[in-house]
Amino acid sequence: MKSDLPHMLVILLFLALLAFLCWYFSSIVIYLLVALALTVAGRPIVKLLCKIKIKKFTFPRPLAAIIAMSIIFGLFYGFFAILTPLISQEVKNLTSIDPQVVVEGYNRFLSKFEHFASNQGIDVTATEISEGLVLQLQGLVKRLDFGNILGNLVGIIASVFVAVFAILFLTFFSLKDDGIFLKTIRKFIPSKLRPNFSNIVEATSKQVGRYFGGVLIEMCIVGLINGIACKLLGVPDAALIGVLSGLLNVIPYLGPLISLCLNVIISCTSMIPLSPAGIDVLYNIIKVVSIFFSAQLIDNFVLQPVIYGKSVKAHPIEIFIVIMAASQIGGVLGMIFAVPVYTLLRIVFKELFGQYFIDGDEQQTEELKAES
Repeated sequence: MKSDLPHMLVILLFLALLAFLCWYFSSIVIYLLVALALTVAGRPIVKLLCKIKIKKFTFPRPLAAIIAMSIIFGLFYGFFAILTPLISQEVKNLTSIDPQVVVEGYNRFLSKFEHFASNQGIDVTATEISEGLVLQLQGLVKRLDFGNILGNLVGIIASVFVAVFAILFLTFFSLKDDGIFLKTIRKFIPSKLRPNFSNIVEATSKQVGRYFGGVLIEMCIVGLINGIACKLLGVPDAALIGVLSGLLNVIPYLGPLISLCLNVIISCTSMIPLSPAGIDVLYNIIKVVSIFFSAQLIDNFVLQPVIYGKSVKAHPIEIFIVIMAASQIGGVLGMIFAVPVYTLLRIVFKELFGQYFIDGDEQQTEELKAES
């Protein structure tokens, strides 16, 4: 065991240096991850095109890479082409709302609240509540620095441009030169660890591939449940609600809550022009909330155990702690990539240090399993 100590220290130092570089160049790592995901999606198309042979003519791989990228981004364009009219309709709903109707509803709510408060012995008037809300809104507007907002907007646009260019560049060369990322990384791996690296890549690609496939299925099922149920119960803009529910479900824990808030807002803004009295708006909210919780029960107790149990092989409590820790480090992006990164780390430590944590009985059991 003592002779293995220097070897363990070298591995730990190498992993610590790798983790530091990933943290320091986190934006580049994100570009690489996105490019790798697009590469995995486009590789079957490239392989299929490269099999085409007409006499001595073989399909050029660079052209196959361009066609594969065009198909992938064409699918993205088609998705947004379907989503854009739904959002446009929601904007029309917002602009068609009569402000007078909203004000009257707001005043009725304040009057009812004032009556309820007086019955409870609380001395508050509708005027005081309204003035308090106005003061809070004025304070919020004063705190907003529109110069900084404009500067941040310009910075965001520039960052998006750089990100799109980098991802396109990396994806093209990854599809053109198959496995270039892994070959490049392998060059920086110490020669003694290269067999371990190959095992890690093989195990990670299987588990992470199954995980993302499961997440995609989960998104589609949750979106369909919300969309179809809203349509059957007569909730306006059911398609938009279904799409948002599916998309935001990719963010663990936080995404469904954001989806619920947006779905309630969409249902309200869609019903206010149709029902100025407001009672149908309340019924609509009840329908949307009921559908949301039904979909989440199916997701939490049926879909997620299958995805996390079979693909990641981790307990839900374990996954919850990992996602919460990732949210502290990387926010929403950290939550999205928490499970794949955790899966990679588990595989790395099992491959490099598994032998040091298996006692004699466990090792004998593993050997018997291998022989059988």
